[in-house]
Amino acid sequence: MLRLDGVLLLQIPTALSMNNMRKYFLLTVIVGAALWAALFFLKQNHSAKPASAEFDKAETEIIPAFPIASPKDSPNLEGSLPPAKVSSSINFSPRLQEIGQCLEIHNSLNDNARPTLEELQSSLFSSLGEVIETSLDWKNIHINLPNGEKRRIRIEVEADGEGAVRRQLQYYSVDTENLPVLIHLPPEQTENPTDTFIASLENEGQITLQEEARRGVYFHGAEIYYVERNGDLSEIEMNYRGKNVRCQDLNNERANCNCF
Repeated sequence: MLRLDGVLLLQIPTALSMNNMRKYFLLTVIVGAALWAALFFLKQNHSAKPASAEFDKAETEIIPAFPIASPKDSPNLEGSLPPAKVSSSINFSPRLQEIGQCLEIHNSLNDNARPTLEELQSSLFSSLGEVIETSLDWKNIHINLPNGEKRRIRIEVEADGEGAVRRQLQYYSVDTENLPVLIHLPPEQTENPTDTFIASLENEGQITLQEEARRGVYFHGAEIYYVERNGDLSEIEMNYRGKNVRCQDLNNERANCNCF
């Protein structure tokens, strides 16, 4: 104890107070450094996390420029186009087999054959060879005009007495009962009309039916008469070495062949 001018003073140990102050200062520095480091780490982590989250979100929420349709929703592109001309779905193979059996020839068979002239010729080629001569018997053409009216063209080929052939054209309109009404044309347009004139009539509108009958002779002597309707065979008649076969309705389910 010290007494100064009658005042009692408390003496504090100097060494002890200085030591405590150093410890307190050191502790404060350590704690402050730890807090600063923690705050810095949290700040860096906080700033990096949103960028990563936005990237993940962008990957999982990409919206295509055009919606992706499922197969059942996909449009039928072919349905939007004009239908292509295809052969009949009727199986021609049984008729080809009947023709070969009747004419007693070994013609080739195709299980997926359709009733077309090409299929018939391919089947008969190995036994009868190629068709070396053909001629037109008659031809029918049905036309729809742009104004809704209908036209019919009939061409018949006949042999005259001198061995030449004569081509006769008849031109028809169609009445309300769908019956043909003859349109009179000048003789030069009906007697042996030119191909150019026939084409001009065909080009007046849309052809809805084209049917023609032809005769032919094969290299090995067989004779054939056939009718094509819109590209498919509808009728065949053949004779070869005394055998005859006739097939009708080849372009529908009622197809049948008769041997005689």
